[in-house]
Amino acid sequence: MANPILHIKDAYFFEVPKFLLPSNKTKPSEFPNVWLKLDPDVQRIEALEMANAHPVPKLSAEQSVQEWESWSHQDGNHGAPYDVFFAAKEYGSIPQDVHMQAEKSAIARADEFTQQWQYDGRLEWYNHHISGKILIPQPFAELRNLHEAESGFAISKFMVIELAVAIIIFVLFSRLAKKIKTGEPVRGRFDNFLETFLMFVRDEISRPSIGSDADFHHGHDDDDHHDGDAPLTYKKADALTPIFWTMFLFITGCNLFGLVPWAGSPTAVFGVTFALALSVFLTSLIAGSIMHGPIGFWIAQLPSMELSFSIGLVIKPMLWSIEIVGLFIKHGVLAVRLLANMVAGHIVLLSIMGMATLAAGNLFFLIAPITIIGAVCIGLLELFVAFLQAYVFTLLSALFIGAAMHHH
Repeated sequence: MANPILHIKDAYFFEVPKFLLPSNKTKPSEFPNVWLKLDPDVQRIEALEMANAHPVPKLSAEQSVQEWESWSHQDGNHGAPYDVFFAAKEYGSIPQDVHMQAEKSAIARADEFTQQWQYDGRLEWYNHHISGKILIPQPFAELRNLHEAESGFAISKFMVIELAVAIIIFVLFSRLAKKIKTGEPVRGRFDNFLETFLMFVRDEISRPSIGSDADFHHGHDDDDHHDGDAPLTYKKADALTPIFWTMFLFITGCNLFGLVPWAGSPTAVFGVTFALALSVFLTSLIAGSIMHGPIGFWIAQLPSMELSFSIGLVIKPMLWSIEIVGLFIKHGVLAVRLLANMVAGHIVLLSIMGMATLAAGNLFFLIAPITIIGAVCIGLLELFVAFLQAYVFTLLSALFIGAAMHHH
């Protein structure tokens, strides 16, 4: 179910201040279906319809629903519909069409409870909690709630942000690329600002990590040597540089969105950092296999060493196994460290902002300034970390890919 720290939890809605998007609905049917599905009255009708078709063995439909209600109040089961309960108890599975029909019927009857919901204040409570929420349309999925998908491909908040980051990068840098392609010098502060990022990644990350072309020939190719006035060549490094450009800019963009109120940072989700680390791992495999061959890449993981045959027969397989395990571990750590650094910043900021709850008491004039100053300082630190973590991730990625291309 939902993480209490919703700012760093992916969701299927965006949230703005409630006064900007107030809700004043007067009957249940005006609320989104995903909202109604979680109401106890609607869920009970849905459960009763499913229980009529698939009751718990040796129980009537009404008794089956009572069994489900008792189960749904246990820890970890809150909000779970009848079909989930039925499957969890190992009674089998309820067909999707039966579940969907029961749900549709229950939602259609929701307006029957209008007077009851008005009487117990439920409509007012629902309006309060849905105010400020912008639900993301889900043409390819059914939602169980605003943080979990029931079925299909659900579009989440962080997916939208990632797409926005990709579009922004494409628009800005395709425009810059067209100017550079003409051969004219880049002019203008903004274009020079964008070019600075590209030059920095190429000259400070890609080329030093991958190495010059001469480094791949171990001193045997005089054409690529940088003796005298011969210039250094970086054909292999430059061929990989667009990957590092994309990685650095994408991570930076995602990190910066974490500083936007009511948005959030996609890099604070393991699925995103894992996908980035996986792309680095696959690039390492492909680049290493091109340099050494598909089999030679795995053989090249063993460091060169001068050992007698008998000692090497024992030591080399052990070292090779350690290197292979380390290859997977270091890429896994690449995903975890980016995730941990981004989440840590958000948690510290939320902790400081939590001090504001104390400001309602007698300590207002003491706590309020500390909270504001602390939040501003941590916000500035997070701005620095947004760029720093993108740099560190890209640098480590370049080092891992460069190591895969070179012999140990």
